[in-house]
Amino acid sequence: MDERANNNAWFRPSISDLLKLFEMKTIHAKSNPCSGTSSPRKENVSPCPPIADKAGGGDAPPPKKCACRVSDSSKSASDRGITGAGVTGSRTGRICDRDDEPPLPLGATNPGLLRHIHNAARQRIPQCFEGACVSMKHSSTSNWVVGHSMSFSSVTPGGYKILLSYADKKRSIGLPYFVMEAAPGGQMSCEIRVGPTSGTRATVVAQVADGEIYSFEGIYDAYFNNFTSSIIAVNREFIALHFLQAVTEQISLGAEVVARSHAAELSSASGAARWAAEHHSVSATLGNRGLDLCYARNIKPFLTVAAMLEVGFAIRRAVATLAYEWHTDQWTVRASVDSDGLVGATLQRALGGKRSHLACAISALLNHPNDKFRLGFGVTAAII
Repeated sequence: MDERANNNAWFRPSISDLLKLFEMKTIHAKSNPCSGTSSPRKENVSPCPPIADKAGGGDAPPPKKCACRVSDSSKSASDRGITGAGVTGSRTGRICDRDDEPPLPLGATNPGLLRHIHNAARQRIPQCFEGACVSMKHSSTSNWVVGHSMSFSSVTPGGYKILLSYADKKRSIGLPYFVMEAAPGGQMSCEIRVGPTSGTRATVVAQVADGEIYSFEGIYDAYFNNFTSSIIAVNREFIALHFLQAVTEQISLGAEVVARSHAAELSSASGAARWAAEHHSVSATLGNRGLDLCYARNIKPFLTVAAMLEVGFAIRRAVATLAYEWHTDQWTVRASVDSDGLVGATLQRALGGKRSHLACAISALLNHPNDKFRLGFGVTAAII
């Protein structure tokens, strides 16, 4: 990021920035941060810029209603999975998640995890929110980070939340890792991650409200030289087994099996495939519950377009989505439109500062079928 990022004035693109649009840039489809689960005919907005999830959506059963979760009527334009098709955990779900992943051993990122197979396309969808949100994180030389968040919304309950996280900075992989998000009303979300070995990760996520545990999730990931495997268990309701194999440098094949305890007839099995070339990424999952098909392409150095298709066999419904991402060192724009008439866009802008890193976000969401419009504005500060 150049000196212009530290200027509080809005950045005006120069001629050199515009000329960069005629170059090409590679899609990194095999790095697996996070990715999006509700009908766009609802008021799909969140009280604050949401953080994407790495597990627990898709084929998972609907979570219990809990005050510590974003309500079903307040999800964003990035929330996909409305057809129930595809790989478990390929959508957003939890509120709490890490902004950065600890590095893995050499070769462990190829092919990555199965639940992140659609990320090259899904990460281009804007994560819209409603109302106003102010967040601040303070990081010192110690391993602890304290954060504060205040949100105001006319759609979902706002309020104050505190975030407490721990990561061992003395270790190269930053594990063990712990994060807790709590609200004054007693709602709490906790995540603990450890690395038993250099190529394995174990994660436990719990959500507590009204004096009881509403959600409990355990994830175990194993990374090998050319394949990965995962075990996901949620609330004694289902267990999912994942496997993804890198056949070549560009092609990966995998499979998922989901077994349910209370509704055996809803158990599912699906296969997955991904082809990632220099400027393209195509991924697909096909099972007895539905089909997910995603495509992403970098057509300019800072411009990426994506197309997604979800088909649910059980509910006989299909949803198609088009999205793009345009970004520079100072700002990022994401926008999407789907076949249900939902149009969303976000703008994120870095503001800078000597001892603090400031950023603002503006969100707009238009629901054509319901003729509703939502606007959001958020400010985030990280003090070092």
